[in-house]
Amino acid sequence: MTTRKLERSEWGTYFDRVAKRLPTMRVAVSVLGADIGVQHETEDSALIGITYDPKDGILEVATPNITHRIANPEEIYVQETLGELASIEVIAPDGTKQIVELKPLPALPPS
Repeated sequence: MTTRKLERSEWGTYFDRVAKRLPTMRVAVSVLGADIGVQHETEDSALIGITYDPKDGILEVATPNITHRIANPEEIYVQETLGELASIEVIAPDGTKQIVELKPLPALPPS
């Protein structure tokens, strides 16, 4: 596993590039903060997509049930396993950490 900090200039292009593989993933989104503890936004949802809009400064994680938006992220770290996105850690302006964990859809049993 490799963790690296994304430079702000590559946020949009990075998420555009990995978006092609994301619809085959499940996602868990958690928010961690000193005053709120750990809050789970979703624990096991199908992932529609992850995008960054540089004009509005919003990172968006979309599932069928929720759209989790992070306005004006300070820093974004990605963890990759064998070149595939495994998790994202976003530091928000208020200091909270937003953790997005990805895992592949389970394989179908042989028929």
